[in-house]
Amino acid sequence: MRRPLVVVSVATAGLFAVASQSARADRPRRTDAVKDRAVSALHPDLKEVSKLTKEALLVSDKRASMGKNKLVGGYPLADDKGFALRFYWLAMQDRHDDDYDDEQEDIYTEDGFYLGTFADSFVHALRLEGSGLLNDGRVINYAGRCRYGVGTCFHELDKSTHPYGRGAGRRPLIPFKSVAIDPRVVPIGEPLYIPELDGLRMPDGSIHDGCVRADDTGGGIKKHKMDFFVVTYGNFRYLLREMTDAGWITPYIEDPRCDYLRQR
Repeated sequence: MRRPLVVVSVATAGLFAVASQSARADRPRRTDAVKDRAVSALHPDLKEVSKLTKEALLVSDKRASMGKNKLVGGYPLADDKGFALRFYWLAMQDRHDDDYDDEQEDIYTEDGFYLGTFADSFVHALRLEGSGLLNDGRVINYAGRCRYGVGTCFHELDKSTHPYGRGAGRRPLIPFKSVAIDPRVVPIGEPLYIPELDGLRMPDGSIHDGCVRADDTGGGIKKHKMDFFVVTYGNFRYLLREMTDAGWITPYIEDPRCDYLRQR
């Protein structure tokens, strides 16, 4: 699922139009350096946003120190603004079409079937984001380490069930609803309420209701950290400009307003 600005749309093979300026169960995740620099550039007043990954933060127990918030309707998972928010998106092959000087890399399925030859920068983005959209409309997803090509294999997804990539297990990623979490803190499939998102206009023009769902995990997602799936890098830039405190949120669990996202 990634990387800036004119209004663009992802319409290929069923991907919906997304306005902007210009995911990952066991798959490897890139460091947060690029995203941190982008957040810092747009919000210089924020502290280093990857700080939480460098500190041994204790996981909050709702039964211990935090009671139910009657106004919100759920239990906070951390102190106010105690969760670090990041973003992730689909790696788009067309964003790397001009990388003529890049070394070309072959990628394969876990069974050794050839998927294509691509610019090294795109393959790198694929390995970091976990899912990607090819110019021919195929959506491919991280499939683990293997002995072919670059040592990381991918497989093609069925776009009728996974048009934006796949999260933990076989969960489809949903734009502006799926988040990647640490499953030791939030169970997979659990709906969450994020007050900082409630009422925020999304890049596709919809107004967010604050409800998201834990659909994904990642090697870099530890403790009080969450990644929000936004489809494109342009959407990420848009949301950074819309969010006054981009980088820090207060997620709530067991809020009844988000039960519609629960999958039993």
